[in-house]
Amino acid sequence: MQTEHPTPSQAFPPWGVDPLVGGELHGRFQVLEAVSESASTPLYRALQLPLEREVALRVLTAPSEDLEARQRFFQEARDAARLGHPNTVTVLDAGSTDVGTPYVALEWLEGRTLAQVLASGPLPWARAVELARGMGRSLRQAHQRGVVHGDVTPAHVTLVTDASGRESSHVKVRGFGRLRPVAAESKRLSVPEITVSGSFHGAHAYMAPERARGVADARGDIYSLGVVLFQMLVGRAPFESEDPLELVFAHHKEPVPAFREVRPELSIPQAVEAVVRRCLEKRPEERFASMDAVLEALRDVGGAEEVAEPVRAPSSAHRTRTAQFVGAFAGFFRYWSRNARVRE
Repeated sequence: MQTEHPTPSQAFPPWGVDPLVGGELHGRFQVLEAVSESASTPLYRALQLPLEREVALRVLTAPSEDLEARQRFFQEARDAARLGHPNTVTVLDAGSTDVGTPYVALEWLEGRTLAQVLASGPLPWARAVELARGMGRSLRQAHQRGVVHGDVTPAHVTLVTDASGRESSHVKVRGFGRLRPVAAESKRLSVPEITVSGSFHGAHAYMAPERARGVADARGDIYSLGVVLFQMLVGRAPFESEDPLELVFAHHKEPVPAFREVRPELSIPQAVEAVVRRCLEKRPEERFASMDAVLEALRDVGGAEEVAEPVRAPSSAHRTRTAQFVGAFAGFFRYWSRNARVRE
């Protein structure tokens, strides 16, 4: 039986009971549990009826008279629905209830967010590079289709659990559509007015310097990816502060600390750090020109590990080949000697 969806003012009563949980939304979704407690767009785990398919259900709780919020909510859903990539969370459905409450259904993912994974500390550098590649592939396809993410953080990345229940290296990025679409990177168009109610629409610790000036384009996603990779490698973001304004200033003016300054005990190849530092250039034009260029650089540093051992010890490798040659020649000489005696 379909239950009446509460008005936004009733959705979160003072005593903390969420009337959506356990009921049906629009006769199409059985709401199972609340996943996040966002005041504006809470996320639920739900069953899509009658398919009984698990989905992630995001609901807009803004008042019905807030037309701008509703338009922005559906525009975000449309922008995200334009994307279709193995490393991007898929938009499955969107609509409004009978009382006009907007919702968006996304694919449900089993796994942990990157933020939950990083709560235990940094990752091995090769694994961090591998995860960054997956994120980069998702962002590259979005940029090619004229959409920037604008809010790349570990909380928006999920490490998907494989069929055996183990945590894999396959990542899925969500949160696309939070900014209006822009042209491809080569045209270098930007998006103004990225603030909502006077506050930045995104996590300040991962925000590119130009975001504070109301500019967001694909190169801003490159910067944010660099921040996330920095955190995966050393266990913290390059700049930390409880004050958002201090973080904004740090991204604008403070030099990015070297890995050894933060975690001197870690051994991370210089080539990996060089990729991160270029992503984190203050001036957008000094970063990688595109996400495709970032991925190429990450492929190069990932491949360096496979050839590192022969490169470090060329003389040893030469001696090994020489010994093999001498051994083969000696064997041939013994074989020739035996045959010579037989012929005699």
